[in-house]
Amino acid sequence: MKKLFLYIMFAAVGLGLQSCLHDNDEIFEQSAAERINTAIESAEKVLTSAEKGWVMHYYLGHDYTYGGINITMSFKNGKVTMREAGVVDAAGEYVALTSTYKLTRDQGPVLAFDTYNDMLHNWGDPDKDKNGAPTEVDGWEADYEFVIMSISEDENTIKLKGKKYGNTIIMERLKIDASEYLNAADAVEEGMSQFAVMKYVDGSFTAKFMYGDNYTISYINENGEKETLTVPFTFTDEGVLFNQPITLGDNIISGILYVDGAESLPLIDTKGLSITVSTDPVDVFQAGSWYLAASNLGEVGKPALLGFTDACMKEEGETVYYCFIGNGSFKGTAAFGYWFNSGGYVGACEFSVETEGEDLITFGNAGFVGNGGYYNTKCNFSSAIAPFFSTFKLTNDDAKNPTYFILTDVNNDKNVMKLVKDQVLIPADN
Repeated sequence: MKKLFLYIMFAAVGLGLQSCLHDNDEIFEQSAAERINTAIESAEKVLTSAEKGWVMHYYLGHDYTYGGINITMSFKNGKVTMREAGVVDAAGEYVALTSTYKLTRDQGPVLAFDTYNDMLHNWGDPDKDKNGAPTEVDGWEADYEFVIMSISEDENTIKLKGKKYGNTIIMERLKIDASEYLNAADAVEEGMSQFAVMKYVDGSFTAKFMYGDNYTISYINENGEKETLTVPFTFTDEGVLFNQPITLGDNIISGILYVDGAESLPLIDTKGLSITVSTDPVDVFQAGSWYLAASNLGEVGKPALLGFTDACMKEEGETVYYCFIGNGSFKGTAAFGYWFNSGGYVGACEFSVETEGEDLITFGNAGFVGNGGYYNTKCNFSSAIAPFFSTFKLTNDDAKNPTYFILTDVNNDKNVMKLVKDQVLIPADN
């Protein structure tokens, strides 16, 4: 999985791909335009030489905000055929869509997908009703024109940079058929979702890997301060590939290998280390979704919940279908906190989180998501969330696969709440 990239040579008035430039004396006798033309010809040759095509590890959003997906591409005679992870027909076969591409000059060679292909261009479409885009102007903030930054010496990896949003995009030559690759990557994704929080240990250095649209990696630095890394990634047929290598301590890590059924996973790194499943209650709790039922919330939490559900019925004529503490998303905005659905309208209060040791967790109010602010103003949502703004000791019934958590307020012994793994519908009645 480790790649040796051959980076672009920058001249005073242009640049070209080193992989094209085998004779430096000859190259520098060429003009800038000639060098770019040579780079374009080389890129076209490499793109069309892949018998089984390429997989593009494609990232969405400024600074990779919305994570990565896989799109396979096969290039021939000015046309490109694309398939995308998860896009299948009624028979379960991956949908293939063909459009055109071109290689152009713009201070270097540019790969441009110049006619609409739903697999790619849909992500830049601002139509929220069509693709759930989080922005009304730029859609998912996704590029369709890319500067070709480098081609590896073995011509199996192409490094691109989005022209508008600047995300680094990696293309890898496929060794297996596109559908087979996507199926394998989907299986890895399903398996990796079970590894919600992983522990990394390298001598005295430890870190936590928390799974999501991007990995969140937290650790204590040499000054005793907590630091957090956000690491974009895509799934491959073998595991997880980070958008770029990261450094933890003195180890350089570029991804994670998936091993079905294992409780530890090898890293793609310079030291041959692994990460293991965390069973710390604070980690397991943050990785799941834990549902509220009035009968489980005790003398503090129960009236707080009912104050909210009663107000939703009185003010909006709505039934609150569910409430949970955990990870949710609303129109591209992901957050950990208190989520609800009232009459089909979804909202949340995002929680700030601090942990101490393995079982102490503190929640704070980090703002509202979706319709959370509206229901806070109109329907007493503040009543529902208030009991959670404290420090709790977490206990559960099974370290690896709990069915519930009990939250015991260390500042108020009357505030004890039980949250369950299985979904609870109509929490006011349960």
